[in-house]
Amino acid sequence: MSKFAIKNHWIEVVLVVLLVGVTILSIGWHIYRYGGDYYYMRVNGSSESFPVTVPVGITQNGYVYRGIAKDKYGNRQRLEVQTVADDLGPFHKGQIIRITYNPKFGVTNYKKVSRDQVPPLARIH
Repeated sequence: MSKFAIKNHWIEVVLVVLLVGVTILSIGWHIYRYGGDYYYMRVNGSSESFPVTVPVGITQNGYVYRGIAKDKYGNRQRLEVQTVADDLGPFHKGQIIRITYNPKFGVTNYKKVSRDQVPPLARIH
């Protein structure tokens, strides 16, 4: 591409650079805010329930689960998980949940997993 072609297309070049920059910043923010370490916790029943308004304006029960969770290295951490409107639960006694824990923002995500998906050192007996 010649200098003349770049001069005529400077706005496109600036827009592409801005688009790439915003994309990189968005991915970085998502990793910083929602990323973290995975912990695995066996549910022993909910500790309490609280009202949650789901998007259609209906109030349902959300649940709080507390317990000791382990990461893939076997390190223990006491965690508290509150269900959200997208996945109210409840989880049943004995189920295993994978919790994403961010040191700055706490629990950012959770989901039910099978025993086969738990790393060996994180297994809860």
